[in-house]
Amino acid sequence: MKRFLLFVVFIVAIVLCALAFFGSCGSGNTPKGVAIKSMECLKNKDFKGYTDLMYFSKKDLENPEKVQSEKESCQGLLQKAFAQGAESKGDIKDYSIVKQMVEDSAAVVKMAVVSTKDEKDTIDIKLRKDGNGDWKIDTKK
Repeated sequence: MKRFLLFVVFIVAIVLCALAFFGSCGSGNTPKGVAIKSMECLKNKDFKGYTDLMYFSKKDLENPEKVQSEKESCQGLLQKAFAQGAESKGDIKDYSIVKQMVEDSAAVVKMAVVSTKDEKDTIDIKLRKDGNGDWKIDTKK
């Protein structure tokens, strides 16, 4: 019985290690990963999730009320823009990465986007690293 319990604990440990390893290899904190997350947020109309990916400087972060106000304002603008865009072009149906350019702490990920009305467009998602080394969407450039 002890051997069986030890065997189960060993297997669980291996599975947890494998999940941690493969999870870290995914679309996490890389320019491509953040670009994909941002597109998923836009596709699902999760504007709060999108604004959580936005870059704010250390100075900006010293004033949390201002940051929250900017995020809420951006969420409203996104919601309005997507409502208007849905009428003419449709919602986001699919997207793919065309190209990634990284230079030090800045990056641009070029994305091909297809709407539900089969309109095709290419957009650039600009990113930069924050003070913690995390990639964020740079909306100020």
